[in-house]
Amino acid sequence: MTAFLVVLGLASFQSNKVEATKINPASWGANKVYTTPKKTRGTWYYKDPDEKKVKKFKITAHTLNGLKLYKALKGKTADKFANKLIKADKKSGYKLANKVGESMWSAYPVKWHKIAGFEADGWLAGSGDGYFFILVKKTVKGKKVNALRIDEGYKNSFFAYGYKNKNLVK
Repeated sequence: MTAFLVVLGLASFQSNKVEATKINPASWGANKVYTTPKKTRGTWYYKDPDEKKVKKFKITAHTLNGLKLYKALKGKTADKFANKLIKADKKSGYKLANKVGESMWSAYPVKWHKIAGFEADGWLAGSGDGYFFILVKKTVKGKKVNALRIDEGYKNSFFAYGYKNKNLVK
């Protein structure tokens, strides 16, 4: 189930548009909105390493590419709602988890080399399986510029660098 939600989350992150669904976030434990670090907000451009295409996404105070971010659930609370989703998903013919994953993400603060950022992943997917966003400095064309380091997966593997200017994407 966790792997399924992670794959679903990755697809939602990489798409340019998010389709609205009629899921009540509170019914799945999403009660507290997550606030992203100010330095990570804005429209970012990156080169998708698989497709070799420049793509864009947007981080606002409470959304990632249009998906609302909620504080991640922990421990027994997370288990309770994950079990509820598994049971309900089975009854719906395995269509409900898609709707839940496409309508909201969980997020929490992280640090990478003592630099604060955040992680976001599919709702109820568990920690460490999504994308990490950390603002760093990169030298591009001889100048130091802000870049958003994007890592993925539970091992925090490098995915891409995002830039505020499309022309900085290599």
